[in-house]
This record gives sequence, structure tokens and C-alpha cells, in this order.
Amino acid sequence: MTSKKLSGGLFLAILFLFVSCVSHPVIEPQDEPLLYPEETYIPQNFAWQQVHNGIWRFDFKNPEFPVIYHAVKIDLTNAALTPVCFPSKDTPKKIAQKGKKTSRFAKQEGCVVAINTSPFNKTGLKKEVLGIHIDNKTQLYPPVEGYSALIINRLPEAQGLIADIVDSQTPQAFENADFAFGGFFTVLRDGQIQSFPSCSHDSRCGCGISEDGKILYILVAEGELPSISEGFSYPQCAQVFKAMGCNDAMEFDGGGSTELCIDGKSVLSYPTLRKQAGSFGFVLFRLP
Repeated sequence: MTSKKLSGGLFLAILFLFVSCVSHPVIEPQDEPLLYPEETYIPQNFAWQQVHNGIWRFDFKNPEFPVIYHAVKIDLTNAALTPVCFPSKDTPKKIAQKGKKTSRFAKQEGCVVAINTSPFNKTGLKKEVLGIHIDNKTQLYPPVEGYSALIINRLPEAQGLIADIVDSQTPQAFENADFAFGGFFTVLRDGQIQSFPSCSHDSRCGCGISEDGKILYILVAEGELPSISEGFSYPQCAQVFKAMGCNDAMEFDGGGSTELCIDGKSVLSYPTLRKQAGSFGFVLFRLP
């Protein structure tokens, strides 16, 4: 690598670190619709592009307003679809504690889609998932009742998967769960946008489900380079989820942890430098 390329890459890395540390302003809920009208970030139609059988993506960028986000729609009834996660029940404890970039997890597992999940506690270089994390009926981390979670279960007779979102991580909610991944808060419940005392824009990562739980939606908003995209507030995420057709939706860990990968590659317009404590995704197995 030439010194010119090296210095250019170093400059971009320093610039990214600088702008990603910029604080995001707090906005009163009643002011947000005036400052950020829905028409600036919700299209008239979601032009979904198929990337695999039963998997579609949609990418939004407003050239006149600083907002970029990416969405994925997944038909969970596809019997070839299999959830995978990090950490898994087979992950050595030491590796789990170090964390892993979602992009690395996605590439290693061969994921067609992968995102980061839970918030985490950090002690030195060690990271511990904060909230429920279940892989193939094996609970790796305990629930936190103040947080929401996504549950994914297998349907009988190879009919695919079905998803549910719970507002509180009570132990009873996961008694029969095949997979479960914790996050922060529910933003959409029964088609109703949940209220929050204030609105702060940041990078966001979340998921939503159809009323029957058979369609999973993923939404990731970019916010680490505010001059290009300011990110979303929780109510804005809820607005987009509702517009896409979700009945319920929740948020995973956002900010610098936010990452969405399709076919093992990040779709964000900037590099994600942070190792995430938890990620999950899907692989497609060829049916006999």
C-alpha cells in the first residue's frame, strides 16, 4: 500500500471517529413532526428489490434531507431459512466476551442477512450481552424485564418460522422459545406508535413483524455521519415500520453498534468499527 493511500485511509478513519462522537440534539416530541416531516423519510411506495427467495431489500436516501436508511423484508415461512447467532451455544466463552463485528459473524456463518442485537455491559475489553439471548433453546444470557425482545420459533412440519415481540423480558415469555434476542424498547404495538418523553436522533437498528408473525422486517438508519444522515428517533423508526406494514416493532442496540449485512457485507455507507456483543442472522439451506 502506498503512503498516499495509507494517509488517506487514516484521515477517513480519524474523520469518522470525530464526527461519530458528535452529540445528537434532544427534540421535544411535539416539535419533531415540524422539523422532520414524514414526507422527508417515508416514500409513497417501498420499492422492494428481491435479493434471495423470500428476502427483499429497500434502501432510502433523500438527496435534499440528511437521511439514509436500509430495510429488509423476510418471509419466515421459507423452510430453507435458518436462524444463526453470535454468541451461539457452541461459542467459547473467551471469544464471546471479546465480541465480534456483525460483518465478521455474517461472513463466517454465510448469512444472507445479519444485524446486531442486544445492548451490552463492558468491563475492560470484555463485553457481556445485556438481556435475553437464546440459541436453539439454550439460554446464554438472562432476561432484563425492562427491555423488549424478539422471539423466533420453528413451526411444525417444516413450515418455516414465526416471530413475536414481547415488551418485557419476563422469564415466562421464553419458556418455549427456540431463539430470542433482547434489545431496548417496543416502538410499535398493534399498529400504534408508542410515546417517548423526548426524541434523540442517532443510528438505529430494529425489527418489526407482521400481524401474523410470518414476515420479519429489519430497519437500520445511518447516523454516524450527521452531515449525510442524522439517524432516526424511536418514533420515526415506528413511523417507518408502520408504513412498511408492521404490526409490532422494537429497537436493538443503536449508535456505533448499528450494522446490517446482506450476503456477508455491510450495507452502511461508512465502516462500523465496534465489535458487537450480540448478532443474529439467517442462512439459506438448500432443500432436498
